[in-house]
Amino acid sequence: MIWLFMFSIIFVSVGVIAYPLFWTKSQKYTINYSSTEKLTQKSFWLSALSDLEDDFTLGRINKDDFQKQKLILQRRYLESIKITTNAID
Repeated sequence: MIWLFMFSIIFVSVGVIAYPLFWTKSQKYTINYSSTEKLTQKSFWLSALSDLEDDFTLGRINKDDFQKQKLILQRRYLESIKITTNAID
């Protein structure tokens, strides 16, 4: 009789713990696209600059290529800032 009681307690405990893990609805997250579109290009260029600096630090690219690419990416970043500020005004 005690074994039956112990198994029923274990079974109920496992069921109570497992229920929210397997049978709850997952939350749906929505992104406000109007605010993210403005930041997407800026964050893309900043991320590219960061990756370029990491590659240079690790020695994957030489100094001349690094300087050329950095200049191009900085210009693109500044252009994206100008476009964003013009769109806001």
